Amino acid sequence: MWPFRRKTVPMPSRQESLSARPVRLVEPDSEPTADGGARLKVRIRDSRWSRLFRLPDGAVKTFELDSIGYGVWNQIDGRTSVKQMIHQLASQHKLNLREAELSILVFLRTLIKKGLVGVPMRKPD
Repeated sequence: MWPFRRKTVPMPSRQESLSARPVRLVEPDSEPTADGGARLKVRIRDSRWSRLFRLPDGAVKTFELDSIGYGVWNQIDGRTSVKQMIHQLASQHKLNLREAELSILVFLRTLIKKGLVGVPMRKPD
């Protein structure tokens, strides 16, 4: 048994997840691509890992988004809820709501893991 336990955070309910309003954690430089997507260039922050791997100052990591991903990226503004993004994607691309929901949630989860997006959760009243 480890002497330090990680504090468990309860998982948000489905309703809380859909009403969340994702925010960008970085403001990358973006270059449009020929297919309607974009390349997002993010400066790598100075950290223990960047020093360990001896990354040069001003090193950049590039993320390439297709046109659908770039459209969702542009909706991430801290005001638009996940549910609104799902409805927008479903209507634009003629998807049923379940397909759009699954696509949006997987995409947001990927952006969160990459450190590009955060989802502030409200404390229950």
